[in-house]
Amino acid sequence: MGRDIPKEFLGQPCADHPAAGSGDCCRSAVTRAYREMRSRGVPDTHCLDVAMAVYQWHHPEAEAVSSAAIVGSWVLGQTRH
Repeated sequence: MGRDIPKEFLGQPCADHPAAGSGDCCRSAVTRAYREMRSRGVPDTHCLDVAMAVYQWHHPEAEAVSSAAIVGSWVLGQTRH
């Protein structure tokens, strides 16, 4: 069904990648999670919560406020509003 993620990457922050917010290590995962849930009719607030969880998985060091701003900016162009 989905791609298998190597165990060594599970739970690892993007510490070996550019700083949080650059998007090089997790932007596609965050936007894909949001986009796919929206395409299935899931309410926007739930999709944003999941996108935030994906981002925080990759960036446990990031503060919630900055994480919300980054995720919001990434998915803003994808909303139906």
